Amino acid sequence: MIKRIVVLAAGFVGMAQTAGAAAPPSLYSAPQAATGADIYTQNCAGCHGAALQGGVGPALTGTSFAAPAGHTTLGGVFTILAQQMPADRPGGLSHGQYENVMAYILSKNGYAAGSAALGYQASLASSVPLVSQAR
Repeated sequence: MIKRIVVLAAGFVGMAQTAGAAAPPSLYSAPQAATGADIYTQNCAGCHGAALQGGVGPALTGTSFAAPAGHTTLGGVFTILAQQMPADRPGGLSHGQYENVMAYILSKNGYAAGSAALGYQASLASSVPLVSQAR
């Protein structure tokens, strides 16, 4: 009887964890991410790697970039991106270019595209958790 209760309780915990694991929100549009890929290649890949794997600069994908325990937010990452990157000319891209690069980074971290475009001011202020779905 006790064994059944333990198994049943474990099953409920597993179901609760599965039910609580929601898909990440759609924060950008597909055209933004596509354009962002080209901008990233031209301005970011030299330091962060062609596949966002890291190099001179840190990785921009995977759990080393945005782990659940890291409490990373879209606003925190976007602020660094828009104010400190590229490292050789901080703030040197247009608002639209920063939006597009962030969309590309989100796409490579498992966030699905939606119908609304990512906005500059809203991204700076965003408290949306950023947790990479990439492995």
